[in-house]
Amino acid sequence: DVSPFRRVCGKVLQSSVTESFVAMVILLNFLLICLETDGQAERPGRSSSAPPVWASILIDVCYLCFVVELGLRIIVEQRMLLESRWNIMDISIVVLGFFEYLLKWFG
Repeated sequence: DVSPFRRVCGKVLQSSVTESFVAMVILLNFLLICLETDGQAERPGRSSSAPPVWASILIDVCYLCFVVELGLRIIVEQRMLLESRWNIMDISIVVLGFFEYLLKWFG
């Protein structure tokens, strides 16, 4: 027996619009991490620098999108969540991201 809320979450999660959106967020996040890493790299004659504020904000928004997607997957797939290696990878990324934020806030 599947609840109406879980059914709606499943339709949203499996829609082509959501899949395309998540793919674009992954690509954007990749580009932002490249920008952030390039800015932090030390080069002869140039000191490392923090990423632009807008890039940091977009990285946070990307992380939030990953958290929301994982939340929907937990609601929809429940016990079957851990049967997919992609889901395990997503969980790992979100958990490691959470620890990164903890280190930023308290480290």
